[in-house]
Amino acid sequence: MYTYRRTLSSNPFPADNGKPRVIWLHCEWHEDEDDDDYGSKYQSSALEPFLGTNAFLRHAPIQYNLVLKRRLSDTIYVCHRDTFLIDGSQANKSVAAITGTKAGQFHDWRGPIIAYGKVGLGIDPTACKDLDMNDYRHITDYFLSYNCEPAPAPQQSTEIKVKGVKINWLGDRVMVDKPHFEAVEVSSIDPIFIDHDSSDITNRIGLPIFTQRCPPNPRWAHDEDNKIFKGSSPFNNQNATFLHLCCDPKTKFDLNIGTMGWGWASQQWQNSVGSVIVVRQDKKPILPLHAEALCNYCRYEIRPLLAHSIGEYDPEEPISKDTVLTMICRPTFIIYWYKLLDEKLKEGQDTDAPSPYDV
Repeated sequence: MYTYRRTLSSNPFPADNGKPRVIWLHCEWHEDEDDDDYGSKYQSSALEPFLGTNAFLRHAPIQYNLVLKRRLSDTIYVCHRDTFLIDGSQANKSVAAITGTKAGQFHDWRGPIIAYGKVGLGIDPTACKDLDMNDYRHITDYFLSYNCEPAPAPQQSTEIKVKGVKINWLGDRVMVDKPHFEAVEVSSIDPIFIDHDSSDITNRIGLPIFTQRCPPNPRWAHDEDNKIFKGSSPFNNQNATFLHLCCDPKTKFDLNIGTMGWGWASQQWQNSVGSVIVVRQDKKPILPLHAEALCNYCRYEIRPLLAHSIGEYDPEEPISKDTVLTMICRPTFIIYWYKLLDEKLKEGQDTDAPSPYDV
C-alpha cells in the first residue's frame, strides 16, 4: 500500500533561488516482522530519489521546539546525508536563507535535506503525516537553534554628553553678545579627547583639563579693524592664554617648536587665540564658574609668582621655581575659589555652583 505525504524539501540548488519547496513524498506501509503483535504496520518515506541511493542517512527527530520552549503534538524528522561535511556536498542555500535571518554562528548544513512528519510522539511513531506551515515554523526554529552560537550582544554606545565651557573671544562677546564663560555640551567621543592641549597649572591642582581652539567666525575673522572692537583684536582671549602658562622648569625657549619657556604660554596661545573649549580630562562636569575660577587663579594668583621667579620684581631676589611649584596646589586654589565666591556674592551675582572637587 502506498500513500503520498506533503513534505518539505531543501535542495541545495533549487530553481527558485534557494527557497525551501513543498513536495509530495512517497510513503509505503510495511509489515513489522519484528513486532510480537501480528499485523503491526509502520510507514516509511522514500527518500532515496532526493538524498541518494547509497547515502548513509540521518533522521533527526523534532519533538520539542527550543525557541518556543514548547512540546510538539507530532514528530517532525529532518533527514540528511550523515556524511555531508566530508562527501563533497555543497552548502545548502535554503537553510542558509533561514539562518541568515538571525545573527550568530550556525551549523554548516550541506547537501539536500528533507523534512517529513509522523503522527504522535515517542521513540518510533509509525504513520506519516502531511506538514503544514505550523510545522515549517518548528523546522525553521530547529535550524536556528541547532549548534547555534549567538552573536555577542551589541555593545551599547559609550557616548555621553560631557559638560564643558567655551571661553569666548572678544569677537564672539561683542558681535553676538556671548557670555565670557559659556556652558556647552561636548560628546565624549569628540576629537577634543584625542587632539588637545592641556594646562600645567590645572594639572598641579588636581583638576586636569583638555583645551581646544575653535575656528573663527567668518563674519568677523577678517574684520579686525572694525571700530566696534575699539582697537583690540577680536581674537583676543587673555583668559585662555593665562590658562596655558608653562610650569615645567625643563621647558626651554625655542621658536622652532613654539615654546616660550618657564612662566609663559606657548606661541600658539599668545596671539589670535580665539574662542576655546575646555573639558575635564575625567569627563566630569566643568561649569562656567569653575572655568572662570581656573582662569583667574592662573592669571591673578599664579602669574605673579611665575613673574617673580624670572626677575620681574627686580631688585627683589627671585623666588625659586621649586617654591613656585609648591604654591601651585589644591589648597591655594580652594582659597581663591572661596575668595571669588565672596566677591560675586557682594556683587549680587549667582554663586550656585559646587566646588570643582565635589562634582
